[in-house]
Amino acid sequence: MLLLEVACQTTIVLTPTAVPLLSAATNQPLSATAVPPTTTTANSTPAATTPSPATAVPPTTTATPEPSATIRPYPTLDFTVATPATAVPSPVPPFPKPDYITNIVLLGNDVKYAQGGRTDSIIIVSLNRQTKTAVLLTLPRDLYVVIPGWKMTRINLALPHGHGVNYPGGGGGLIKDTIEYNLGIPIDYYARIGFDGFQQVVDALGSVEIVNNCPLTDWRLIEPDLDPEVEENWGEFTLEPGVHEMDGDLALWYVRSRRTTNDFERGQRQQQLLRAMFDKGLSLDLLPELPQLWQTYQQTIETDMNLPLLLELAALAPAVQENGIQHLALAGNSVRAWREPGSGAAVQLLQWSEAASTLARVMQPPVLNRANRPPLMVEVVTDDFIMYRQMAHNLAWYGFVPTWREPNEPLPGRTRIEYFAPNFKESYDWLLSWLFHRQPDDILLKPETSEQTSFYRVTLGADANPCLSQLEAPLAPED
Repeated sequence: MLLLEVACQTTIVLTPTAVPLLSAATNQPLSATAVPPTTTTANSTPAATTPSPATAVPPTTTATPEPSATIRPYPTLDFTVATPATAVPSPVPPFPKPDYITNIVLLGNDVKYAQGGRTDSIIIVSLNRQTKTAVLLTLPRDLYVVIPGWKMTRINLALPHGHGVNYPGGGGGLIKDTIEYNLGIPIDYYARIGFDGFQQVVDALGSVEIVNNCPLTDWRLIEPDLDPEVEENWGEFTLEPGVHEMDGDLALWYVRSRRTTNDFERGQRQQQLLRAMFDKGLSLDLLPELPQLWQTYQQTIETDMNLPLLLELAALAPAVQENGIQHLALAGNSVRAWREPGSGAAVQLLQWSEAASTLARVMQPPVLNRANRPPLMVEVVTDDFIMYRQMAHNLAWYGFVPTWREPNEPLPGRTRIEYFAPNFKESYDWLLSWLFHRQPDDILLKPETSEQTSFYRVTLGADANPCLSQLEAPLAPED
């Protein structure tokens, strides 16, 4: 359970804060020039090109990060390797990284062990020791990038290639350089775990609790010990909406399934599982046991972090849990599907005009953090506690703080939303209404109560439905 577990303890919280991609209207293009490659594939090339890098002004609630004036040198591409005839982006000027920020990239392998294979999941964790908050950013595994010293290809090949060619710092060094080159986010440390290690972590915790809000169907081994190469050992399995206790086998299925969803929604489930592991580890008071756990699970995880650093970061876990984190992803309009010429491989091209605002926020405090603003409370009225748990999960994911209240009158047929405050300023009504399949105009403004000010009361009706597509989350309205 360590590095996944320990890294979770330093970054994942019970009541995380997150907002969807904000409007990119404030994005400012960067004057970097795309350089065409000197080597192409034999096939004719499509008109698509990789976009030139750009940076952006983040939301007005945080300071504006200015790109660093210095771009450090990177190894040039290996032009003995065929490179698709598409523009090769210049290195992105890195976003400013204060000393109180620690960035870790967590990698999940697509094989049993921490060594070998490709990276099946990539999550950047940015820990802010000043505000004691954190931000998580999921990267698509098939993001098409420049891998320094090699070629343009999927980002999930960077780490194994780095190990194979003895890149400085090995595969960890190359994945860190690849992220900084293409996204402008400096990475301090990395950690990689395989299927077996992941299952061991969850089982060592004694299971984790997951709130599932949408039916999830995929093939699953009928019994975990059966041979996966035998077709008859597989059966169709559906995880129904509700609250589930998951062992390592079910948790691995949950974070890898994509038959009825996609890679972007799977990335959200991976962040959810990390938070659940953190929740369980913190509830078990595992911090004093970290030195022994490190010795026990050191062979399960590949990392360049050491025990003293882990202990230092883990000590921040309770404060981060209290102040919250933000969930981000390069998804939706931030990427565009494309096929690599020649190979026909399906990849994702980064769309800088849309993605830059998200990247600029990775090292900024979460918008709805509780370190420097009061919590935005949401009282959920229902007689169905499981439904409350599902709605509470959605609210907490985006930074609201939910509470449960049993009804003292018959529930309505249609969900009712009330906001107790003088006005809707900083109410995030555009986001709160979407979480309940409503429009901002549906929210009733009510006088403040004597007990509490600026809070929501949501009375769930017969139409209540917690199933949402995070890719459809609304953008913040422009001022």
